[in-house]
Amino acid sequence: MLLDLHNHTRHSPDSRVPPAELVRLAQKLRLSGIAITDHNSVGGIEEAEAAAGPDFLVLPAIEISTNAGHVLAYGVREAIPRNLSVADTVERIVALGGVPVAAHPYRFWSGLGEAPLADASFPAYETCNARTLRRGNIRAHALARKRNLGETGGSDSHFLDEVAKAVTAVDAGALRADDVLQLLSQGRTSAQGTNRGAAATVRYVSKAVGEWILRGMRRI
Repeated sequence: MLLDLHNHTRHSPDSRVPPAELVRLAQKLRLSGIAITDHNSVGGIEEAEAAAGPDFLVLPAIEISTNAGHVLAYGVREAIPRNLSVADTVERIVALGGVPVAAHPYRFWSGLGEAPLADASFPAYETCNARTLRRGNIRAHALARKRNLGETGGSDSHFLDEVAKAVTAVDAGALRADDVLQLLSQGRTSAQGTNRGAAATVRYVSKAVGEWILRGMRRI
């Protein structure tokens, strides 16, 4: 079972993808499901679920901006305040019945880095993020192995042509959202996919810098 557990829609400030189109493409690519992980927003979840139908999994989630970097919260349907500490953010995710995962831990600018990772308890790290350079994914994979944690993969898609570039593998048949959340919480998932190459880096950097300037040099 392959799931793309990191996707952005028009409910993120840096994407224009309609949730329904994201779902339709993921189904066409024969994924078993996706997570909607908009920046500090849960606005795209219901739209995606409505488009998915009963046989395609949409995992509710959110990507939260902490004071140190980004944290993915799976199984969460309400917004969590941004700019909290990593430990406080993780505590709120768990209190809502969600599963916290460290997003692209070694990415410059939005990854947590090792010190904040040690301040909170994560069952898994995102070790294959298709918009992260290879060395960052390798370091995340090595740290997850060292700490005996689970691993997740996601395209971190902001455009439709990025969907399914990296995925989370679950060694099971068709599962409900609660089943996937349990496997994530137990560290029983693995990651596979591609890293950010040269062409994608040009696209990523020009987009990120341009949007950063338009935001008044504020982080997402």
